[in-house]
Amino acid sequence: MKLDHLAIIMDGNRRWAHSNNLPSYEGHRKGAENLWDILKNVENFKLKYLTVFVFSTENWKRSKKEISFLMQLLNQFLDETISKINENNFKVRFIGDLLPFEKKIKDKIKIINKTTTNNNGVVVTLALNYGGRLDIVSAINQILLNNKNLKSIKENEFKNYTLNKGIPDPDLLIRTGGEMRLSNFLLWDLAYTELMFVPEMWPDFNKLLLENCILDYAKRIRKYGGNN
Repeated sequence: MKLDHLAIIMDGNRRWAHSNNLPSYEGHRKGAENLWDILKNVENFKLKYLTVFVFSTENWKRSKKEISFLMQLLNQFLDETISKINENNFKVRFIGDLLPFEKKIKDKIKIINKTTTNNNGVVVTLALNYGGRLDIVSAINQILLNNKNLKSIKENEFKNYTLNKGIPDPDLLIRTGGEMRLSNFLLWDLAYTELMFVPEMWPDFNKLLLENCILDYAKRIRKYGGNN
């Protein structure tokens, strides 16, 4: 079964740190490093799209100290992305409410968007301050605002108002860390996506585990609500 679009919920950074007798921020640091390791391998699996859950709307509820460290990591990750832009042909995009982020983060995001917009390699989408419910409500508000006399809208038209407009729905979602829930991620897009929950924490998720997940997916038969 062909896999074009892979989505990942990168879960388990803090638990990985605690299990290794390390402070929580070391788990986040290792998780950020691991994202780069996975990005280096996505082209080997002939993926066209990769979407990863980096920071959710609910993550703001964490301690100020942890939020501060996450923002430092995000800044470093964006700097690294900018420095590596010419090493690959990724088209990098961001979805979510970016308004709460400080100016230097938003400026770096603009640079990355502008620099990679014409690249034709894997489309890498980073979900930052993203929430699936927020995405759906935002889409509804756009429809109400732009279509005053609209009485109804078709399901296939609704996608055009979501943050992932123009991007096909994920074929496979992988969530690391052993939890078996969507955690408000891509709620509209994941309607018929194959789901895979693995026990390994995100810092331990490697190329071999990714390959095993993709091989497992290839054995599945997607029914899309049919009776076959």
